Parts: sequence; structure tokens; C-alpha cells
Amino acid sequence: MGFKFEQGKMYMMPVFFGPTTTMQSMDGKLMLHQPATVECLGVSFETNPEQIEALLPKGFTSNAPVISVQACEFADIGWLAGHTYTLINVSTPVNFKGEKDNVDGDLVLVMFENHADPIVAGRDGIGYSKIYADMPKFTHYEGVYTAKASSWDFEFMKIQIDLNKKAEDPEQMMKLAAQSQGKINYRYIPSVDDVTVPEISYPVFNPKKWEKPADYKWEIKEPQMQFCGGTVEFKEPAWEDMPTYYRVGKGLADLEIKKYLGAQHIIYTEPCDYMHSYRLR
Repeated sequence: MGFKFEQGKMYMMPVFFGPTTTMQSMDGKLMLHQPATVECLGVSFETNPEQIEALLPKGFTSNAPVISVQACEFADIGWLAGHTYTLINVSTPVNFKGEKDNVDGDLVLVMFENHADPIVAGRDGIGYSKIYADMPKFTHYEGVYTAKASSWDFEFMKIQIDLNKKAEDPEQMMKLAAQSQGKINYRYIPSVDDVTVPEISYPVFNPKKWEKPADYKWEIKEPQMQFCGGTVEFKEPAWEDMPTYYRVGKGLADLEIKKYLGAQHIIYTEPCDYMHSYRLR
């Protein structure tokens, strides 16, 4: 008997070996997992409104000319059987208004991760703009935390926060965080018949609000957060440094840092339940 898709089960390429076990058990039922423990280093800065507008697809408007960069170490991840990976999320606060939906959120411009599994699951499943980068563990010395990222041995980003310094404008950071209803991504897959046109092209919303399932047995702890000073540096690559994603490295390096709003050090637990994301219309 030849290969057949099983109805009601989730698949990811390669499909030949059966349904994925990423978020479901071998029998296809959705699984509950222990939450990840997350340490996050975040820096926010104001940039030129024109640079933000140039990045926004149809239906989007900027809520503030601000870029937020977060480096996060996800540890003890339940859906990855306790493994750990690191990500860097670059986002900007926006409003999306379509024929049906009207939401405020953080538009993910790019998310770098240092393992293929979360990249593939996030891109295929809910359209996150994820790409690979090498990221060592954070360093921490006398209140100063540092995170770095590189591609093909080219270090294109360095983020540093200093708990000994005060944030420049924590009130604005809190205001933008409160305004956001969740993360917004833009899912895009080119057509095989003509790679210059999309097979799929639409925004996706991952709501911030999460309802704990009745049978969820793990504790979700209150975040421990401290505002502080910090900086982020994007280094402009030559094409040879980042041949596939040169446009991303150059685009980030071109963003003007007009002034910093501040930085954050956050430790929290994350259920990593993204199955409630939906397409915006």
C-alpha cells in the first residue's frame, strides 16, 4: 500500500515518514508540554519613520518609529524534549487593518535562531520570518550581559545591556508593550511554477493572551523584569559575508539609531503554545 496522508494530522516536509511529532503525539493528538525557561536581553531605539514605513506591507501602519531587538535563550523546552536554543527577534510596533481584522501588535521583521527544528516549525506552521544564525551563550559579568550573532563567521549583531545603568525612556517602552496584542508575522511562499509570484502571501497573528488549559499541570511564573541601559550594533555585511540574506544584514545595519528608549533584562516561563495563531484578513 502506497503513502497516504492521514486526515486531521499535522505534516511538515519531508512527509513520507508520517505526521510530525512537533506538537502532536504519534496518534495525532495535540500535546501539552512543560514550559520553557526564558532569559531575554532587549534593547529598543527610535529610528526614522521613513525607514519603518518602507518596510510595511499593505494594510500596515506604524504605531511608533521604534525598533526592538530581543535576544532570548529558551531552555528546558517541553516540545523539544528539554533542549535549548537561542533566538534574536527584531520587531516594530504596528497596526494592521484589513477587511475583517484590526489589531495592534509587534511586526516581526526577522527572527534569527540557532537550530533548524524551531526555524522549520515556525516558518511552516505559522509563518514566522525565521532564518539561521550562530549564537553563543550570553556572557554576564558584573551586571553587563552580551549576546552576539554571526552568519558564515561574520558577526553581524551585538547586543549589550547594563543593569548598572538606567533606561532612557522606560515609560514609552511600557506604553508600547501594553498596546501590543501579540506578534504579527508575514507568511510568504513563492510559487514553484514562477518564483517571482507568491503561492502564499498574507499576515498571521499570534495573540499575546493565552488561556491555560484545564489539564495544564505546570506553573507559569510571573516575569522578573528590570529596565536598564543598553545598546545594539548591526554591522553592515558585504555580499560575500551573508550571500543569501545580505539584504537582511544590510537593512538592519542601515537603520538609524536616533535615540535609545532603554533596555530590559527579563526572566520568565513560556508555554510555547502557538497553535492559536490565525490568518489576518
